[in-house]
Amino acid sequence: MATRHDLVIAARAGDGDAFMDLVQLETPDAFRLSLAIMRHYFDAEDALQEAFVRAWRELPRLHDPERWQAWFRRIVVSSAIDTGRRKNARRIVPLGYHEPPPAADGSIGLAARDEVTRAMGHLDANDRALLALRFGHDLELPDVAVALGIPLGTAKSRLHRALGRMRKELESVDELQEHREPSSGETGCRVKAAPTEPRL
Repeated sequence: MATRHDLVIAARAGDGDAFMDLVQLETPDAFRLSLAIMRHYFDAEDALQEAFVRAWRELPRLHDPERWQAWFRRIVVSSAIDTGRRKNARRIVPLGYHEPPPAADGSIGLAARDEVTRAMGHLDANDRALLALRFGHDLELPDVAVALGIPLGTAKSRLHRALGRMRKELESVDELQEHREPSSGETGCRVKAAPTEPRL
């Protein structure tokens, strides 16, 4: 089977079949990234479709096939942010996420992840992209900066601010739960806020 490197070279030369193989190869990770930024399933699909169209058109300008993954990741981020700007007023209830099943601890893990998801919803698309790349895709900060097309110092300061906003959102949820009176039959237990570095 052809390697990613071989597929990029063939696709860059105009081989549509090789590009379709790249599409199949990149879709799972690229969709998760797009969804983390867009928050809505169908908008994430639209953004990813646009990203693949852009990649096909711009691929002849990619001189180093080894840079494909970083190059394409940046296109996905850019397409998601652009799509989000165009569809800013539209709100869709997501029907599902392409995520692994919840951890074995069940309701606690699910509740904590739900709190993180809600807190992420209060961030703008640029901050969601930064957090998704850093924590969802486990990229080091220099690679995050490259994917976003910003200087490393800017990425560091934006990460610090985004985590601060996340922490504030999670603390406000925590305070609401502290003040809520447990109804009869409830134990009064609450879920602790997620750690500073969220898992997306």
